[in-house]
Amino acid sequence: MNLSKILLPHTYQKVGWIILLPFLLLTYLAAFYEFQFSWLEMSPGTLTNTFNFEDRNFTNELAIIGLLLSLFLISFSKEKKEDEYIQKLRLDSILIACYGYFLLNVVGTLVFYGIDYLSFIFFNMFSIPVLFIARFRWLMYRQNRNLGLSL
Repeated sequence: MNLSKILLPHTYQKVGWIILLPFLLLTYLAAFYEFQFSWLEMSPGTLTNTFNFEDRNFTNELAIIGLLLSLFLISFSKEKKEDEYIQKLRLDSILIACYGYFLLNVVGTLVFYGIDYLSFIFFNMFSIPVLFIARFRWLMYRQNRNLGLSL
């Protein structure tokens, strides 16, 4: 299968890298310091009765969606020159990321279950794209270094 047909254009990768840092910072502040934007506060009557939210501020949701979006754009955008070898590296990297995700789930369940398991699951949600990006970028760096190419 030719992956280049289903990958996003390379410019989306740049957008992903640009929005990664602000959303990473927002996620960190929201998760550890309970930071909230006041303009994301919803009054109780704003939402229908179908939704019953205990926390009516949507800063956490914005942070998570923004971080997932940036990781998605970075992960699934073409390289400047996408060939079969890069597609193989991409496939190998996603497989390793999935292995890492399942290993983290098993170990995390054994270690954190009952203590702070919900926090562990929250952060583990990001492990597949983070592991994929780290492994793929590392392989690309090694390959470019071996070929004597500049990044």
